Amino acid sequence: MDAPSTMEVRHNAPYRSIRSGPHQRGIIINVTRTTPARLSQEDILSLIDGTALAVHVPGFVPAEALAPARRKLIDHPDRGALTQATEFQRIGYAYSEVHDDASREHYHHQARAGIQRMRELFAPYASPSDVLRLLLEETWQAGAHLMHMDGRKAFVGICRYQHKDVDLNPHTDALERNLPAGHALHLKAQLSANIYLNIPRTGGELELWGTEPGEEVYGRLMGGRTWGIDRARIGPPAQVVKPAPGDLLLLNPRRIHAVRPSGDEPRITLGHFIGYYGTARPLELWS
Repeated sequence: MDAPSTMEVRHNAPYRSIRSGPHQRGIIINVTRTTPARLSQEDILSLIDGTALAVHVPGFVPAEALAPARRKLIDHPDRGALTQATEFQRIGYAYSEVHDDASREHYHHQARAGIQRMRELFAPYASPSDVLRLLLEETWQAGAHLMHMDGRKAFVGICRYQHKDVDLNPHTDALERNLPAGHALHLKAQLSANIYLNIPRTGGELELWGTEPGEEVYGRLMGGRTWGIDRARIGPPAQVVKPAPGDLLLLNPRRIHAVRPSGDEPRITLGHFIGYYGTARPLELWS
């Protein structure tokens, strides 16, 4: 398929104010399918400055690479329960599971092996996580690389499973919640990049509220819950997105987001976080 000479961007909803309330609508930037995908630094900055709710890249994973990997992943024996939310499964060990020195050591110890495992699952095609890392390195003027934590590199490319009738409650993600005490990374913003491998026929939609509560407000929204917040406390989302298998979606996870329960098949994604430290510094990636 011939790629167009320039990236086409389409705004499919008016933008008012991403911080003004849960009922406002923000834009979603759609990057026309190209090979390779064409992303701009301005697309990334639009998520950071709040002028877009998401950047959607359809068909990021080619069909010929997606189909055999999806067959392997549906019932893969290496699936394990996420430590802090056992109703979810994953292949790989997430940084959000780090809570003490032992779990931190385990995270870094398995990082390279975890990256290699996903490469093997997609062989002879390139791992989508590797393609994403290269795309960001080429797109961002200062480059991109794996996050370094106390001289050790992070894992990236966790495979996550959301099974039938499991609700991913509204929540936000923040790296600082799992950092060592007194550790500062000068992080200015955090983005997430999700690559969709399997999407249920019913359910599994991504909900975006466009509001970014501080940690104190977020704690109050959680109430007595151990994880996430009650949908009734925040009203309807600003946008609802149903990605297709093979799509890439970037968003700001410090803004409230959720995933509706899967109605039939499991929702399988590759999850990545992107750290922003200013335009003069490289992006950093981890899972």
